[in-house]
Amino acid sequence: MKSYELVVHPVENEADTRKADVIGCLDSHTVVGFERELQSVVDSGANVVILNLESLSYISSAGISALMGLTHRLRKSEGELYLLRPTEKVRRVFRTLGFTTIFRIVDEEAEVGSTPRS
Repeated sequence: MKSYELVVHPVENEADTRKADVIGCLDSHTVVGFERELQSVVDSGANVVILNLESLSYISSAGISALMGLTHRLRKSEGELYLLRPTEKVRRVFRTLGFTTIFRIVDEEAEVGSTPRS
């Protein structure tokens, strides 16, 4: 069975920001646990979430839907989701489905906060 891991890190000097590494696969088998963990991150006081996707090997429409839900929740409270360093395979999925204009995709953490929404 495919699996994923979410490793959450606090961000120094940014009490409302959390960074998390997403490792493995996000699909219909793993998305429920992923959504639950994301909700815990938001419930812990995060208003800005940076998901490092450089170790995400696969994302399905269920995984994209989870990211859309998180984006919506964060933006309702003036927050934001940043997708950091997605693999080329994952980036291609976002590009093909037209999500590059919806998600804030950055290649470096220094870009967080400075990337305009399209």
